[in-house]
Amino acid sequence: MQNFSKLKIGIGLIYLAIVTLVVILFFYYGANSFLDLNFLKNNKDKIFAFRDANFVLLAISYFFLSIVWVFLLGFGTPLVIVAGFAFGIFWGSFLSILGFSIGASLLYLFANHYFKDLVFKYLAVRFLSLKNHFNENEFSYFFFVRVIPGIPFPIKNVMPVLFNMKLKNYFFATLLGEAIPIIISVSIVSGFAGAIQSNENLNFSLLYSPEIFLPLLGLGIMVVLTNYLKKKYIKK
Repeated sequence: MQNFSKLKIGIGLIYLAIVTLVVILFFYYGANSFLDLNFLKNNKDKIFAFRDANFVLLAISYFFLSIVWVFLLGFGTPLVIVAGFAFGIFWGSFLSILGFSIGASLLYLFANHYFKDLVFKYLAVRFLSLKNHFNENEFSYFFFVRVIPGIPFPIKNVMPVLFNMKLKNYFFATLLGEAIPIIISVSIVSGFAGAIQSNENLNFSLLYSPEIFLPLLGLGIMVVLTNYLKKKYIKK
């Protein structure tokens, strides 16, 4: 038993070291600069030509990268930007929803096994009061939590450790709950990508194009509705 505990500690420390290393390398090599608007505008021809010539390979690479990224506590926003810009609404949304759901489920299993004490230490004060809601219907309530804005994506991914949620309910609540915000976000990015590819001027008038205005409208409605429901039910 003592050897098993040492093994769990060792694996946990290796995981934390990998997460730290990925974050350091991400910023050290300026990977975030690839999401810069000026970079995308100045290199759009090369980017779109490379994408069109290697679409399947890029899609497969992105899919597995998204799983690993989410498993390593990554935020979803950078990947959503890449998905909307590179793959368009349908494939960008499909790959992101499935990849995020698999990565989050793997993270949940891992955290539940190796980091349960840490999750309780740092999240119990804030979220353990939701236990009664989860006990009533963990799928419906976690789906609701997934849709609500304001809770950081990595926190949502490990929070159900507090409630020992069933993996099947976790996966499908994540799959369906993240679908709405991902589709809206990918649609907005895809609209801007289309404008860049068409050499349109990036100004405020672009916000009124249907490709961008409708997803923004959907995002606004979702935020208002979920905040209303959050105030009405979450605090009970």
